[in-house]
Amino acid sequence: MENNHRISSSARSLLREYIISSGVVLGVSVVSYQFAGHVGYQAVSLFLLFAVALLSLSLSVGPVVLAAALSALIWNYFFIPPHFTFAIGSPQDALLFIAYFVIAAITGILTTRIRMREKNARSLYSMTKDIIHAKTLDDVARLAVKNIRTVFECDVLLFLSSIDGELNPEPHEASTLRSDKKEFSVASWVYWNEKKAGRNVDTFPFVNCTYYPISGPRYPLGVIGIRLRGLRPIDPAREALFQNFIEQIASALEREQLHELTRRAVVSEESEKLYRTLFSSLSHELRTPIAAIMGGADSLSKRIPSEELEEIHTAADRLNRLVENLLDMTRLESGQLAPRLDWCDVNDLLRTSAQKIKKELAAHIVVIDVPESTPFIRLDFGLMEQVFSNLLYNASLYTPPGSTITITAKMEKRNCIFTVEDNGPGFPMDALQHLFNKFYRVPGSRTGGTGLGLSIVKGYVEAHKGTISAANRILGGAEFVISIPTETHSTTLS
Repeated sequence: MENNHRISSSARSLLREYIISSGVVLGVSVVSYQFAGHVGYQAVSLFLLFAVALLSLSLSVGPVVLAAALSALIWNYFFIPPHFTFAIGSPQDALLFIAYFVIAAITGILTTRIRMREKNARSLYSMTKDIIHAKTLDDVARLAVKNIRTVFECDVLLFLSSIDGELNPEPHEASTLRSDKKEFSVASWVYWNEKKAGRNVDTFPFVNCTYYPISGPRYPLGVIGIRLRGLRPIDPAREALFQNFIEQIASALEREQLHELTRRAVVSEESEKLYRTLFSSLSHELRTPIAAIMGGADSLSKRIPSEELEEIHTAADRLNRLVENLLDMTRLESGQLAPRLDWCDVNDLLRTSAQKIKKELAAHIVVIDVPESTPFIRLDFGLMEQVFSNLLYNASLYTPPGSTITITAKMEKRNCIFTVEDNGPGFPMDALQHLFNKFYRVPGSRTGGTGLGLSIVKGYVEAHKGTISAANRILGGAEFVISIPTETHSTTLS
């Protein structure tokens, strides 16, 4: 009923324009007929042409063309000699008649088009002015729907994308139409293909709306569907205006999405800063009581040896390692870590790293293979000692007692290549790409770890401008390969 009412209202409005154009031409003709004998029939053509030009300032193209044709026929029949016939007496008058009709039609049509372009420009400016002051995505959506409804006299169905680039299955609350699975499926196709589809289009013409993509520089920003009154197709000239509307809406949506991304980035950065501060403060506060516990346990175990004191010392040592890992991670993430390079004996570095966790390695066979010709290299001894201690500790946790852990070092051009490998069970294939992620732990691994050890190793290696990779050995077990560019010293191991 509502659509029928809209069709009827539109038809009545157009009929009214035709009646007005005919009435004005007839009125001017009647008045001009009274003075035709005094001013001549040529002057009458100017009066009629002026009337057509005035009509083009307020009427649409159809009524203006009717006014041009009707005025030409009336001028011919009543004013051009011989009167009261459509025959024209002289070639000059015939040429004048043709010129009059062409000029009247062209003048009316061009004036009408100019007026429509001016109206379109005002509409586009009005919508742009509205959405440029919008402060949120919802404001942009509501103002866009409001202006489209007003200018194009249609119903609107608007789908927006989320920040991650997925199309929201629910239409925006400002939409004036409801959606179902069929409508959303077409809207989704338009979104991913960035092509028009829907009613009055060859692609999916069975839905209620004609859907247009709202394209953005990174990915589509949404889809907008319109249903004109009477379900008629949109006029090509009006469609060009609608595309301009979509471009302005896309710019506003992109602006608001970037604002939202910026806001989230600021919140994330502040949260990350707070997290680092808390970790650093907590870690420093825990070091003193842990040191006291470890010292007290050592002192008591010397006087009163017992398994309970040994367990206390082991637990305190484990907690101390956790605190050190947290402090190391805080240093890495703060960007304040700078290696202090000095000449190092590679063999001494690897043996010191193994000695640091000799208790954890007691049930394993550790093989250190460094050629005698290996020169001294420039490294941060403390950082690299932590790297190899972490890798050895990690191997001791995930290999059965009696397993062999091998560390090798060799020079390749200006790089020192370190390899840490074992003959344990290795890693699950889907875990290899996540091993160096912060807080990542291999599924099924023993409890008690935090998943920071390997991420710290990676950070320390990269601080030396080196690389580290992990893989499973062909014969079984895990393998870590570290490559560090470094200077060498002519002094070699004796």
